[in-house]
Amino acid sequence: MARTESDKTENSTGRPSLRELLYYLGPGFLISVAYMDPGNWATNISGGAKFGTALLWVIVLASLMAIGIQIIAAKLGIATGKGVAQLCRERLPKPLVWPLWAAAELAMIATDMAEIIGAAIGFSLIFQLPLAAGAMLAGISSFALLGVRTAYRRGFRWVEFMIMALVGVISLAFVFEMVLAQPTAGQIAAGLTPSIPNQTALFIAIGILGATVMPHSVYLHPKLVQDRRTQLVEENGDSVSIHRRHFQLESIDTTLALFGAMFVNVAMLVVAAASLQGTGIETLTEAYVTLQTVFGANSSLAFGIALIAAGLSSSLVATMAGQTVMDGFLDLNVNVWIRRSVTLVPSLAVVLAGFDPTSVLVASQVALSFELPFVLIPLLWFTYQEDIMGSFTNRTKTTYALAIVIGLIVVLNVWLLYSTLFGAGTAA
Repeated sequence: MARTESDKTENSTGRPSLRELLYYLGPGFLISVAYMDPGNWATNISGGAKFGTALLWVIVLASLMAIGIQIIAAKLGIATGKGVAQLCRERLPKPLVWPLWAAAELAMIATDMAEIIGAAIGFSLIFQLPLAAGAMLAGISSFALLGVRTAYRRGFRWVEFMIMALVGVISLAFVFEMVLAQPTAGQIAAGLTPSIPNQTALFIAIGILGATVMPHSVYLHPKLVQDRRTQLVEENGDSVSIHRRHFQLESIDTTLALFGAMFVNVAMLVVAAASLQGTGIETLTEAYVTLQTVFGANSSLAFGIALIAAGLSSSLVATMAGQTVMDGFLDLNVNVWIRRSVTLVPSLAVVLAGFDPTSVLVASQVALSFELPFVLIPLLWFTYQEDIMGSFTNRTKTTYALAIVIGLIVVLNVWLLYSTLFGAGTAA
């Protein structure tokens, strides 16, 4: 969407106009797909199937934490014109940069694996195909979506439109599912009251909370704001007021998008509570079949389409994040088609080897949880440094709040990693 002359002369203070706000909508929606990817589906459906709506409050808490972290990540990009990975390369000792890059690359592979497998499950369910065939379709589709990005080299705008459309498909599918599930106000209210029914619920709650913030979204968000930042500087000069206006509008974009993601996650759990509670079902395939039995064929079809949309959109965003990581840490810009091909291989290999897809999804989330400290702690450190952020430096209260959130996420993810590997806390 090109900016008009009247757009360029918008005041840099005051309430934004609808036209101005629409221009800035986009980066937050690209980031939001990380919060409704197939890994989130697995934890939400498991929570709803086992404990009804009891863990809704965990989704709300996790979403609010994610909004804060992503706004800070966007602020870093707007204030500096750089991302976490690039600042790590420029500001940290070389012996520390290499392991940070290696951890980030492993996280990119784990992310892409979850997205491709999720889309593969969706294709196999809707078209009644073997999982391997679904994985091939998912891979081909991911290349097709990547073509949109390479066809529009001038910026991310067409990618934003495409992702927003896919997010709309996911959201509409779960609006439909919610209409069928017909949850009562009492069920929703009960789920918003903090409670942990038992030790297994604690484990699932930690999975929901700890795996909500995806490492690749924190690396990518500062990059996504650069198109608009560059254009604003070219048109209006490199002034603090211009960047503050950008930050204000990007904060609105991020908040709106992640509230939408929160709705999708809430809807997943509520639908699972309405249709699966007490059945012992946990896998996405079983959920699809049961939805068809409980709510009819249209319900399972909407579920499958939304799963495909979530997997493919997340896969595209993960590939973009991978480029950002390699370019930032190594100052190396690898062809996106080559990167897509390389990261697709592990996903297809896992499917062809016959591993259980739900188990792989869980394992990918554990791998991602291990990466979180390697991106969140540098984010906190950089945004605390006045020589990096200038007038955008975090206030003391913001720093403390972010430190508490990061500390909580790190502790819970370490606990999740330990309990997953050694079986602690998983007994019913």
